[in-house]
Amino acid sequence: MPSIVFQHHTNGTDYAYMSTSYWDKEKKASRTKMICIGKKDPKTDTIIYNRRWKELQQNEKQKELTVTESPQISATVSVGPSLLLGQITKQLGLQRSLLKGFDPEITKKLISFAWYLASSPSGRAYMAEGWMESHQCSCHDRPLTSPRISELMHSISRDQILSFFTSWIRRSTDREYLCFDITSVSSHSVHNPYVEYGYNRDGEKLPQINIALLSGMDSEIPFYYEILPGSLHDVSSLPSFIAMLAKLGMKKINLMMDKGFHSKKNLELLVDQGIRFTMPVPKNSSRIKQYIDHDRDLLELPEHIIYDDEKTTVYGITHRTKLNGKRIYYHIYMDTAARIDHVRKFNTYILKLSRELQANDLREEHTDDYAAFFTVKETPKRGKKVVWNQEAIRRIRDNFTGYWALVTNTEADAGRALTQYRKRDHVEKHFDTVKNLLEGNRLRTKDAVSAEAVVFLRFLSLIIIERIRKILRETPIDQDDENTKYWITRYTVPEVFNRLESYTEVKFKQKYKPIHPAKTKAQREIFKIFDL
Repeated sequence: MPSIVFQHHTNGTDYAYMSTSYWDKEKKASRTKMICIGKKDPKTDTIIYNRRWKELQQNEKQKELTVTESPQISATVSVGPSLLLGQITKQLGLQRSLLKGFDPEITKKLISFAWYLASSPSGRAYMAEGWMESHQCSCHDRPLTSPRISELMHSISRDQILSFFTSWIRRSTDREYLCFDITSVSSHSVHNPYVEYGYNRDGEKLPQINIALLSGMDSEIPFYYEILPGSLHDVSSLPSFIAMLAKLGMKKINLMMDKGFHSKKNLELLVDQGIRFTMPVPKNSSRIKQYIDHDRDLLELPEHIIYDDEKTTVYGITHRTKLNGKRIYYHIYMDTAARIDHVRKFNTYILKLSRELQANDLREEHTDDYAAFFTVKETPKRGKKVVWNQEAIRRIRDNFTGYWALVTNTEADAGRALTQYRKRDHVEKHFDTVKNLLEGNRLRTKDAVSAEAVVFLRFLSLIIIERIRKILRETPIDQDDENTKYWITRYTVPEVFNRLESYTEVKFKQKYKPIHPAKTKAQREIFKIFDL
């Protein structure tokens, strides 16, 4: 940082110098550059500037410096998070898609707000102003105050959002499976028409809205969402969702869904629309019960093993059939680990019941099971005798636990279908992120308009967060080590932002260039991971 220093000459004069430190890259050492700017007046202790310095001051249009003055700091701004957020936003092409629905000024505000939400997931809207003031972003010079945030929320229309989606959804590929699922978010709003009582996935006795989310299973990019009434069931939401995707220009779709969407009507809709799909089938389906009963003994033959490791073995058999003249496949699976665990727990429970009966140590909560699985006989000669109902025990022991089924019109092989379905695990974590982003599972909005805006802004931040998480999960710590771990084992997304927070930029009011502190070890690693 430049400073003024004085040096006493043998002639009795104190000369003033402007001293500036800098880093010599060739010699790899710190150096100091000094310029004589004048001398000290022995009577007033002020500086009498020389002609050279005055000319420099005039050329640069700077004010005169006094002895007590030094270059003044204009601002200290955190730039670490912004460097990462800007890089990710550019890679995703997020701004380009936003400009399809919003003007440039609104787009800047949306991106700045999404950056705030991505780096501060637990932050509230009113805290955005402080973040924008202290962080480099497009709204840094004019941060959004609470009234401006409210105006922004109410300026966002559904038509603008759909224009964004029309562009954004084109990033998906025809061959990529799109995971479609619904989550519920509790709400305290009393004016939002979407807020209704329904099946609350968190077990809360609160009204809710439902949010349908579509995400790429390979890219892990969230592509589309839709707000649905809280009372709407998964199975009844599929037809309108497919119709909306068609309006957005999606012609070839591969959907991966949960069993909540399974119904004969939905299967026929998917087949007739030519949509490729894979979804589990509820075990209470009569067709699946027949398949499992038929395959029970065949499944454990070696030729049907599709997955095997030290913990479990999975068997699979495929049944081909037709629906509305088009071929579909039912894949029946059996997991030995789940099956063995079920049998062990059930047998242990039955043994416990028999001992309670024998010792006459009866528990009220077990009354129905005593009657279902045992008969107690009393004789004068032999006393109490507990008779096991072997048929009832066998029927429960041999139920469908450990068995499950998938139906698909895409994968004819049971192993490949299972591999694809298991990729849902990463994408389903989006819903946990969505719940955390939506202000701790509570949607505190006054009406449907602001609810739409809140979810849209959170959706934009979700896109950024999931891209960062994917890079951490797929980037090895040591490129040359086959057994190396990945960076996600060392840094979570919140920790990445926390580490970058202290990387700042110091700006000065004068002509001096901004300076940055030396990077910490963690910051150097993060810069390398994301190629900053």
